[in-house]
Formats: sequence, structure tokens, C-alpha cells
Amino acid sequence: MSKYQFNIPINEEVKKYLFVILGSSSLALGVVLFLIPNKIVPGGTPGISILLNYFTGYPAGFLMFCVNAPLVLMSIKYIDRGFAIRTLFSIVVSSLVVDILREVLEVHAWTDDAMLGGIFGGIFIGTGLGLLILGNASAGGPSIIARLIADKYKLNQKNVIISLDILIVIIAGIVFQSTESALWSLVSVYATAKSMDTFISGGPTKKIVHISSDKTDKISEAILEKLGRESTILESIGVSYMNNKKVVMAIVESTKIRQIKQIVKEYDEEAVLIVIEGSDLLSK
Repeated sequence: MSKYQFNIPINEEVKKYLFVILGSSSLALGVVLFLIPNKIVPGGTPGISILLNYFTGYPAGFLMFCVNAPLVLMSIKYIDRGFAIRTLFSIVVSSLVVDILREVLEVHAWTDDAMLGGIFGGIFIGTGLGLLILGNASAGGPSIIARLIADKYKLNQKNVIISLDILIVIIAGIVFQSTESALWSLVSVYATAKSMDTFISGGPTKKIVHISSDKTDKISEAILEKLGRESTILESIGVSYMNNKKVVMAIVESTKIRQIKQIVKEYDEEAVLIVIEGSDLLSK
């Protein structure tokens, strides 16, 4: 073993920019290889640029920059300076990669099938957005608007982004006068959301289930017996002393929610069941 060891510490800011470069490139590849050739509008800035490219003929990357840059500059006083700079950098990278691939290298589509284009285009874009979020940046455009809305109204940023994407897809369907194009675009939006969620959370989404009931012991035993999942029983204090109940809390896969409901209904039809997202849970 060599007596010389080289430990090269990577500054946190450098890591963020590496994430931004990878995320912007992944987004650009999704646009060039799958979406533009199949006339699929994924929402966000890529979707807007595809629409403008279709009508004007100007390079899609150039249009992405023209749509994004003014929005970033307009919102720069409302967002963190570092976030704004990294976002501008991501806009430049994604715009350049799109135009270099399309206009200079003349890269062809990987598939002419609309279904494959929608799915894999969404996966590439979702992965790119996930990397940008890890780099504390955004792809610009509606993502910036989504962040402002999410921060102001305490909403989930991902859900706001998806809502804006769906709105863009609906507009595209009206403009193109093509229901099929709009449907495949929605598939792309869904693939983007699932890919981004899986990438960020590191695995399949789990659900946190809270069950308020007078029969928590039996429900908890049934969950362990039928699903093999341990649960926790918590004390619940209601507004009225007479309303005090115990609450069963369990963490399960999304696919098990239907079985949980059947178990609860079997033992207590008056029970209250609340299911919340658990995608950021740390697992062993």
C-alpha cells in the first residue's frame, strides 16, 4: 500500500454545480432524444420551448433560454442568491446542450414511438429535475414560479410543479388540436413525476397510516399478522375527554393501503384512517 494518500475534498458548492450539470444534461437529452421528435409537450420550460419551436422554427435551446432568463431575473429578489445563480447556470447548460445536440451534431431521435418517447422522455426529465433539486437549483420557468408559490402558501413544491405542467399540457392539446398528443404528454408528465420522486426519495414511495379507533390492539395485531409490519400505538387526546382514543401508526408500501382499509373495516367500521406521504423516510 502506498504511503501517499490523496484525499481530495469536494466543496459543497462544487457538488451542487456537479448535480446541476448532470441534471441539466439529462433534461436536455430527454427533450432532444424523445420529446421534440414525437411532438410531446412535457410541461415546464421544455414544453413551452417545444411549442414555440413548432410555431417559429427557432432553435429549442435558444427558446428555452429566452423563456427562462427573464423569469429568473424577475424573481431574483424573492429567491436566494445562490439558488438564482445556480438556476441561471442550469438554464445556460440545458439550452446549450439542446442546441448543440440538435443544431450542431444533428442527433436523431432514439425512438419514433410516441409511447416510448413519452415514457423515457419523462424519465430523463424527471431524473434531471431530481438532480437539480439535489443541487439546490431549478430548471427555471414554471419551476421558479412553483418554488415561489410553494414557499408562500406552504405547499409541496413537487405538487405545484406537476399542476403547472398539466396546465401547459392542456394548453398544448388545445393549440395542437390533438387529443392524442395531449394524452401522451400527460404520460410524460406522470413519468417525470414518478422518476423525480423515486430519484429523490431513493426508492419506492411509502405511506404513513394513522388509525384512530377503540380497537387499536386488535387492528395492530392484524396488521402484524397479515402484512408482517410492526405498528405503534399512540395515545390520542381529543377536544373532549370522552373522545380520547388510541391511534395505530404504521409505515407500509403504497400497494398495501387497500389491505389496511380492509383490516380496519373488519374490526371497527367507525375508525378514522388517515394516509400521508412518506417518500422521505430513511430506510435501512
